[in-house]
Amino acid sequence: MLIIGEIEYANVYPIFYELKKNGKYKFIKSYPSVLNKALRDGGIDISCCSSIEYARHPENYLILKNLSISSIKEVKSVCLFSNYEIKYLENKNIYLTDESGTSIVLLKILLKKFLNINVNYSIDKNDCDAFLYIGDKALYRFYNSEFKYVFDLGKLWYDFTGFPFVYALWLVNREVAKDKLDILKNFYNELVDIKTNSKKNLSTLIDHYYFKGLTSYQIIDYWETINYDLTTSHLNGLKTFYEYAYEIGEIKKVPKLEFINF
Repeated sequence: MLIIGEIEYANVYPIFYELKKNGKYKFIKSYPSVLNKALRDGGIDISCCSSIEYARHPENYLILKNLSISSIKEVKSVCLFSNYEIKYLENKNIYLTDESGTSIVLLKILLKKFLNINVNYSIDKNDCDAFLYIGDKALYRFYNSEFKYVFDLGKLWYDFTGFPFVYALWLVNREVAKDKLDILKNFYNELVDIKTNSKKNLSTLIDHYYFKGLTSYQIIDYWETINYDLTTSHLNGLKTFYEYAYEIGEIKKVPKLEFINF
């Protein structure tokens, strides 16, 4: 039986709702940063993991083709919140969430390479002037923000590069790929079918999902915003992200993208 990492966010609910129907798999549910480590350490077989995790440990993983968690423009659940306009954040303190790695690197790239703003980063919320949140915490604040300004990192990335942004890739442990190839092939085909049909019945799916503080319309609007593809444009955006991550010292080298072949 495959052990699958399940991200504990609304963005993948349409995928995992379908995956869990047949009872064929075991799921471990947590935040991206926890699932990254679990896949790296062999605690799970396959997961939708932070795209920066692949860049930092490419020798451990193979990528599943045509699948991701991405945004074409805005994402609504990876945002910087502040009472300052972004141009006035120079030398200000910014809180970084501990739930992800990709979004932290994306923020650093946007501020350093595109906006030329120097800031101080902190994991302590006290005395911070801006706050990076991801996932459901960001999504709630996107629609119910107590802050004057909300900066959507997916939109900023698209505005500067013209590419989609790939937050997460479906990654499989290389050893698992050797030992469970046939099972993985069946899982992959099922996952692709689910992705293809993921946006067709969102109004029905909402009957099974509840998010305190958001209306049904807002949740469906969010699900329609999230993109699950991995096209040539996505890959170009991913490679661009890795190149900038290398330039600012967040990864040791720009990795070659290696995919599992069935």
